[in-house]
Amino acid sequence: MLNMIRDIKRLNILRVAAACSALALIFAPGSAQSQSPGSSYTARGIAPVAGGNISAARTAALTDAQQKVVLAALADQMPFAKLNSLLGTLQNLFISRPDVYVQRFKILNETTLSGSYHILIEAFTENELLRKDLESMGVNAPAQQKTGVLLLVAEASSGKRYASWWAADPAERLLPLDVGEQMAFFFRERGVGVIDDAPIPVGPLAPIAGDVFPGREAVLMAARQAGADIVVLAKADLKQAEAQPGASFAQVQCDLSAEVLDVHMRELVLQTTTNALGMHIDQTAAAQDAASKACSRLVEHILDRMPAAKNERHTYALHCTFPGARPAATSMDFFRLLREALPEIVELNVREATNAHVRIADIVSTIDGAALVQKALQTKPGGFRLAPGVVEDTVINLTVTAPGQQ
Repeated sequence: MLNMIRDIKRLNILRVAAACSALALIFAPGSAQSQSPGSSYTARGIAPVAGGNISAARTAALTDAQQKVVLAALADQMPFAKLNSLLGTLQNLFISRPDVYVQRFKILNETTLSGSYHILIEAFTENELLRKDLESMGVNAPAQQKTGVLLLVAEASSGKRYASWWAADPAERLLPLDVGEQMAFFFRERGVGVIDDAPIPVGPLAPIAGDVFPGREAVLMAARQAGADIVVLAKADLKQAEAQPGASFAQVQCDLSAEVLDVHMRELVLQTTTNALGMHIDQTAAAQDAASKACSRLVEHILDRMPAAKNERHTYALHCTFPGARPAATSMDFFRLLREALPEIVELNVREATNAHVRIADIVSTIDGAALVQKALQTKPGGFRLAPGVVEDTVINLTVTAPGQQ
């Protein structure tokens, strides 16, 4: 039985084989020991000496040992249940590429025994690269990852023109308070990260003619560069309300409306409005009270109505190479069948690459990239055969062969 915990004492090598539609785990003799969890490992590689070819057997045994090291490093990065469920994909994308993740190694011992070549190594792994590649595929989420929101709040007083947070001159503010800061406070209070707008260039976000806000493409580009997941375009209008005759306090109403853009989906996902009344003996304090109440209600409304699934979506790209003479027609068939076969795909947009035989599909799905690729391998949509390749940043490389092609 394979036991993988943080301090790994023993590992049996795992080899993945396809048996019908399921993956079978084949255990072979060998071991890997973690000297320092996630950094240094000792592994024994074994390979048969075929036809007396010692050199080939030594090379194969060394590769076997390094693959065990990568497997042990993966075990330090995730729970055993996840490792086991994704083993087929991890074998293709990580374990079979020890040259990428093994930083350096030294040979401790090597010998020939019972017709097999045995080699013992101590190796150090590129754990940060391994972690980032797992994160880029959605296998491991970054620690304490929060939804990031970019706020664009325009303010008006008693129906006068709106002034925006990105105004070049802060003196142009129309209100005695910052509604955007109020809104940011309530987002942070509910566990949402608010993007600092200070480093965002003002020029590209100039409001378009006849509108309060910049063009949507400019907003989405700025939000994407800043690392935001959603954008809130809000309008706040403070109006003096009529108090009862003889009343000694001021009443101010805050009307607040907002549009919410999903940065990854590049679309409007929510429109909402609210209002609140503030009362105080001081008019500025009454405005503060109204804005605070309205912002709290609006933020709560946005977070309640935003589908929970949006926080669980994964974005990545499939870099698909189509061998053959007709990649355009072949790719159209493949991506259509892929989406039909995998309901987990929320959005799929195909674009061309410089290579005529390559198509890149930008994917948004409810499962991570590794799980989706593994499911596609098992499903074989339309009889297409998939061969996973390397992971580059947020791109997963695949070779896609059409039915009947060699």
